[in-house]
Amino acid sequence: MKKTTAILWMTAFTIFGIWLGLQFRDPGTTRTSKLEQFFNYLETEYVDTLDVNGLVERAMEVILGELDPHSTYIPADEGELMAQRMQGNFQGIGIEFIVHKDTLVVLRALPKGPADKAGLEGGDRIFSVDGDTLVGPERSSSEFTAAIKGEAGSAVLLGIKRSGGSVFFTEVTRGVIPVESVSIAQMDGSIGYVRLERFAETTHEEIIAALDRLSEKGMRALILDLRDNPGGFLHEATAVADEFLGDSMDIVTTKYRDGSTYTATAQSGERFEDLPVHILINANSASASEVLAGALQDHDRAVVYGQTSFGKGLVQEDKILSDGSKVRLTVANYYTPSGRSIQRPYEGALTPGEMEGTVFYSDAGRLLHSQGGIEPDVNLQNDSTQGYFWGFGFGTMDAFAFEKVDRERSFFSSFEEEVFVQDFAVSDMLLLDFLNYGGYGLGVEDLSSGDQLELRRYLKALIAKNIWGFESYQRILLESDSVYQQTKQAVLRTIQ
Repeated sequence: MKKTTAILWMTAFTIFGIWLGLQFRDPGTTRTSKLEQFFNYLETEYVDTLDVNGLVERAMEVILGELDPHSTYIPADEGELMAQRMQGNFQGIGIEFIVHKDTLVVLRALPKGPADKAGLEGGDRIFSVDGDTLVGPERSSSEFTAAIKGEAGSAVLLGIKRSGGSVFFTEVTRGVIPVESVSIAQMDGSIGYVRLERFAETTHEEIIAALDRLSEKGMRALILDLRDNPGGFLHEATAVADEFLGDSMDIVTTKYRDGSTYTATAQSGERFEDLPVHILINANSASASEVLAGALQDHDRAVVYGQTSFGKGLVQEDKILSDGSKVRLTVANYYTPSGRSIQRPYEGALTPGEMEGTVFYSDAGRLLHSQGGIEPDVNLQNDSTQGYFWGFGFGTMDAFAFEKVDRERSFFSSFEEEVFVQDFAVSDMLLLDFLNYGGYGLGVEDLSSGDQLELRRYLKALIAKNIWGFESYQRILLESDSVYQQTKQAVLRTIQ
């Protein structure tokens, strides 16, 4: 029986692979009916009961996995979640939450969102939704999310337990909740700093709004942080690049299988063409973030700092299938304005061979490297000497910070965010509380100075996250971010 099953799998994969390739080349092929016959035989006559739909999905995953690193099959339910993330909004009640033990706990209600308008507060426990209990150790985070999300305009009745023991029910009308791709936009002296998490449908307008705010505060140079940015919509990346490039400058060229190309170019009249730009990248900066960094580097419009980027220069298009699932198929390659391929070499790829031995230069004649990905002009490495607690105790730190804030919410909420970020110091007593909470069997005096510094930094950041959200967490960690701090010093030398 095992041998028969193996042959069945191999046959299904082979036939489906042939059919799939022909479908994209010749939509009118008669092989569709053969495929339908084949799977019909499996479903109706094979000796064992088979999940034929599952076989089809597995076959697609295996075949696409043999093509290149980025062609993939996306089930319908996963595609919907990905689309919501990239639209720049979702529909729900508007809260940041964690699952603590077996209960959904509100960290904060997003300002002016449905939950905020309904009076939900940080620390509230949601124990029921429309009369159904929402508590239990067997529930996953996705189940909690699914229970409170819903179409904008729909109402949901929430059961709330608040600090102090009060229990009540409140109705919240769901709305459209923005998912911002700009997670931080702040001034650091005369330098503007913007962290861009992804390229979603609203990214360009978010960037413009952020730059306008920072310009009003006297920004003389910009640090644009693309570290860990996985990419997203190409048109949003080209629109952002256009803000910094002069009329008719190339941004990115897309080359297709048949040899045809399309080049996106900048338009005139953008307001930030003279603003000094400095870009941070790392090994997780990919795709659209590499297009942006590469374009500004090639035209000498930005100095790039950090580590060589991921190297995703292949273009995917979604081919929608009948059940709403997708085949995300690679259809083209990206090239920077100088002609560099962004794609990192992989087995079976032709593009790296085309680049081998070719020399590329920026507009000003600087030599540009092309071994896949965008190589920084200034190579900076993050501190890799993080200590014991980051490597093994981060989950414990996160839980401790939540419970600390949850017990003393009135105390921490009395702080203004700016005052907390600037002035709050984690005391030796708070460090000792954490060590006892984690059961480490250590006193403060047993910690190295490096471990003490690490603990104080992360505990402060995690406390801030539990009160004001992820942006405050990032702002505090930025103070000890060695790559950012070195970049800031380099930028300051150029504008003094």
